[in-house]
Amino acid sequence: MEHLLLASIAMVVATMLFLIMFIKKEFSKSESQYPRPPPGPWRLPIIGCMHHFAGQIHFRAFRHLSLTYGPLMLVRIGQVNFAVASSREAAQEILKNQDPNFAARPELVVGQIVCYGCSDVAFSPYGPYWKQLRNIFHAELLGTEHIQSSASIREEETLNLIRDISTATQPINLSEKLRRMSNAIISRAAIGSRSKHQETLILVAREFTDVLGRVYAVDMFPSLKLLHVLSCAKFKLHRIRRRFDKIFDDIIKEHEVKAKMNKGRQVAEVKEDIIDALLRLKDESELQVPMTMDGIKAVILDMLVGGTENSSIVIEWAMSELMKNPKIMEKAQTEVMEELKGKNRIRETDVVELNYLKSIVKETLRLHPPATLIPRMCRKTCDVLGYEIEAGTRVLVNAWAINRDPQYWEEAESFRPERFESKPIDFKGGNFEYLPFGAGRRICPGMEFGLATVHLSLAQLLLYFDWKLPDGRKPRELDMSETYGLTVARKTELKLLATPRIPIPSTV
Repeated sequence: MEHLLLASIAMVVATMLFLIMFIKKEFSKSESQYPRPPPGPWRLPIIGCMHHFAGQIHFRAFRHLSLTYGPLMLVRIGQVNFAVASSREAAQEILKNQDPNFAARPELVVGQIVCYGCSDVAFSPYGPYWKQLRNIFHAELLGTEHIQSSASIREEETLNLIRDISTATQPINLSEKLRRMSNAIISRAAIGSRSKHQETLILVAREFTDVLGRVYAVDMFPSLKLLHVLSCAKFKLHRIRRRFDKIFDDIIKEHEVKAKMNKGRQVAEVKEDIIDALLRLKDESELQVPMTMDGIKAVILDMLVGGTENSSIVIEWAMSELMKNPKIMEKAQTEVMEELKGKNRIRETDVVELNYLKSIVKETLRLHPPATLIPRMCRKTCDVLGYEIEAGTRVLVNAWAINRDPQYWEEAESFRPERFESKPIDFKGGNFEYLPFGAGRRICPGMEFGLATVHLSLAQLLLYFDWKLPDGRKPRELDMSETYGLTVARKTELKLLATPRIPIPSTV
């Protein structure tokens, strides 16, 4: 009996050991084959994590959550999962190491309605059409040769801005004047002339950039078809689309008339802008993916809205930071005066030597990047930093948080242009602690054109004027609150008092 009892105990122990080893092996196998999803904040039924964002701007709320849940977290909003990257390492994995797998963009209601069925370069799906569109942008507008050839336009329009400011006897709305100047520059470079619809276009563009920063229920609850029918947001978006249509139809019609007048002439004999080129390519069927009229309108939208908003907002923030930091303003003005001694006007080639001014622009873009949250979408299930990201997951790289991370930046919240004098960092997306324009395949295509406008405009403003806040306000009293849209703009318009320092040139 004793032998039988011992044998039974041994059998039970052996069986238990076998089961433990089997379960451990299967669990280990499961772990290696199927990495766990990233951690994330607790959710409520139906709305998911929406309650974590109440009263906060998205990118600030995401940074706050990342301090608890780490550099890669999963945040569910409604029915949609977002993988949010908040570190240099996570950004590099998504935007470089696995860039092809994250080159897609989610289809949002704004892109579908206002951006002509996501047929613009910002919203279009990754594939042949997007590659073709980007190549056209570089060939017809944003390549190095075209940027250099449009220098005279930037010189004329920035000097027009200076003359306009010099006539003011009261504080000026610098934000408004910068938008008009930026719109004039991109209009002349892209469509051949200042748009006669400039004032309307700027107003509609402001409305559009505002709606781009909002979260719409139809995007967060895609399976609820009734929302797509009843959505009030759709009515507003369709109204914006109709207003853009009216402007863009007129621009295209003018170019079609010009094309008829030039019919029979060689392409080399005709001075084409990008709209002329698109209309010609559309008719000649030379493109891999046919270009439609809606596609041409989407290109105009990208150029005129993106080109107006991005450049003007960067200059606006740079001037705001300089007003908050008068010693930096004084140092920048001294550099401009010394480098341009003996010259009565600034040429774009002169800006090359203004290294401190360029550091000011870099520091402005670190604290106020045009793209705070870089949107991507996962095309195939993959592993990022040991976590599983499922196909179809929307991805946000929090460039704003990374640009202010004290791990990478000393005194990260302070405006210190000097940090770039000893830190060789550029804008091209190779330094993943600094992402003002994104990185990888979908880096901002208008970056170089926009920077040319920003550098020249800022140099002109610093050379020709001394600046003060109205009503005797002190620098510390300047409101630096933000509002979130296509880019992060000032919540209030920047109003300043300008006093001429040197004579204003009468001609370019």
